[in-house]
Amino acid sequence: MQSLVWTLVGIVLSFLLAQKTFGSLHALLGTILVLSQSDLLLSQAQEARHYSMFFACAAWVLLMQSCKNEHSKKQLLLTFLAHFCLCQTHYLGIVFSGLAGLSYLVTNRVKSLIYKIPISVLLAWFISIPIYLLLLSKQSSHLGNWPKPNGLSNLLATYNDSLIFISIIIPIAGFLMVRSSSDKNRPASKDTKTKNETILTTASLWLVAPILFWIISHLTSLNLFVDRYFIPKEAAIIFLVAYGFNFILQKLPQQKSKNIPMFSTLALSVILLLISTKRAAFGLNKDTNYHHSLIIKESYLKSEQPIILEGDPKYFPNAYLGINECLFAMENESLMGVYQRFSSKIKILKK
Repeated sequence: MQSLVWTLVGIVLSFLLAQKTFGSLHALLGTILVLSQSDLLLSQAQEARHYSMFFACAAWVLLMQSCKNEHSKKQLLLTFLAHFCLCQTHYLGIVFSGLAGLSYLVTNRVKSLIYKIPISVLLAWFISIPIYLLLLSKQSSHLGNWPKPNGLSNLLATYNDSLIFISIIIPIAGFLMVRSSSDKNRPASKDTKTKNETILTTASLWLVAPILFWIISHLTSLNLFVDRYFIPKEAAIIFLVAYGFNFILQKLPQQKSKNIPMFSTLALSVILLLISTKRAAFGLNKDTNYHHSLIIKESYLKSEQPIILEGDPKYFPNAYLGINECLFAMENESLMGVYQRFSSKIKILKK
């Protein structure tokens, strides 16, 4: 439930940002198209992990970039909290916060270099870096040594699982079906235009972050290319899709009615969600899900003797069910110490 709540919080913040920048319709189209297709958001909303919180904090950072009165105490405090929370939720948080800081440097042309990045953002980095160093010094080295696929297909899947770009044709086709009028858009103010450029730059940098880490994984021994590590880019994609609609539909005549594109997009999104739900349900079926084969069958006679199991996937589900007494067979003494410190309920048998 906590992951689902954080996903909803991130979605609402992303919608509010897009609505504030482009209007309700474009915000709605961008938000529901990404939400209904993002395998990353839908899957992490069902995981008891912190990545949905990572997404919500990223959306909060983007929203803070759109606020006025950036020198007010309230604005400075909220901006500090947004970046600090982003940094503390995940180790790569400071990378996304840093890219947001880079966008201030690129787009803020009026101020001198030292004042381009808000002091609240710099303060969040100043506090976060020592915390990072402390946590990394105490982290067991084996925790990051699991294999991480980094082929070209994995890079493409990182983006393809977020949005099928051909789906954007549906709302555009809806607009073309509606009779047009001759209303003109009002030009944005200079201050608003600068803020929009900052958010757009941040969103673009977040979008290319997976490419950067994919290249690093091939050039060095450091491989951090994991799709869920880049979940902040989903907030960026929502903003960029809304921006795309705003840009494209400005080229078309203004429309008297927005019902056709709105309802056609809603219908498409519902269909995509149903397809995703059916696919997930198929994967959870006992006949198709590998994990069900790891659970000791109910037909197995209950034994007074403990059952010895190797590996986390076999031990923890069966130990949790409590049908039989289970022992966790291990030979790595340092790893045994990690599990014993984690919980005294884990019954370990040294091989």
